[in-house]
Amino acid sequence: MARVSSRPWLWFLPASIGALATLLFATGFWLALRGSIGTPLGAPPPPPQARAVSSTPTGSRLLLVLGDSLARGTGDEMGRGFAAEVLDALRKRGPVEIANLAVNGAESGEVRELLQASNVQSLASRASWILLSVGGNDLSHAVPERSAASASPVENLTRARERYASNLRAILAALRDANPSAPIRVLGLYDPFEGAGAQSRIGASVILGWNAVVQETALAFPGVLVVPTFDLFERREDRLALDHFHPNRAGYALIAARLLQTLS
Repeated sequence: MARVSSRPWLWFLPASIGALATLLFATGFWLALRGSIGTPLGAPPPPPQARAVSSTPTGSRLLLVLGDSLARGTGDEMGRGFAAEVLDALRKRGPVEIANLAVNGAESGEVRELLQASNVQSLASRASWILLSVGGNDLSHAVPERSAASASPVENLTRARERYASNLRAILAALRDANPSAPIRVLGLYDPFEGAGAQSRIGASVILGWNAVVQETALAFPGVLVVPTFDLFERREDRLALDHFHPNRAGYALIAARLLQTLS
């Protein structure tokens, strides 16, 4: 796959537009995280396949899944998520086991810390494929509560993006150290609050800026590809769960199909 050149204009918006984007985008996150948009969903019961394995049967390959609630499958009415979809497809090619270590609410720093554990490094070293979804919580958690705005929204998001870039580099470096050859696929971010109007376009620009960070970071590591999801949910609220934040069954199926297009 051809290398995608970075687009620096996505990294930093002009000060006035950036401030407006952050304030509008923060409002959407603040409402969603407090249940004002849709009905909050709890964590779905993990599917039987989505379990950590200490060893793989002889001749079986391992699919390692890391990250946040998106990797866990939150919002899927059937509790499967993209991981189970990918697993089913890979099993048509031969025996495959899965280790899904994703945690609802996990930020990039927590995933980075998880990879310091020897048993997780062992799983990574034996994985045939590695799927990573991380960054959405770094972004949403950076938006302060209205009563706790110790720093400006712009400062919060700027610092969060810098931390995220550093953590993502460390995560990919740890995975490559443990396993030099397994394909690593990183999901890009999408805009769950996308809709009509100027507010939507500005909010989308913030997320595209974060996606540029993901793309730029991934380019430094061989065998790492960013799988875009932004377009899958653009003006497609029918692909979101009842919480209007996570994908639903149809949304996860589309993510899985796109992931599978990149896996051999």
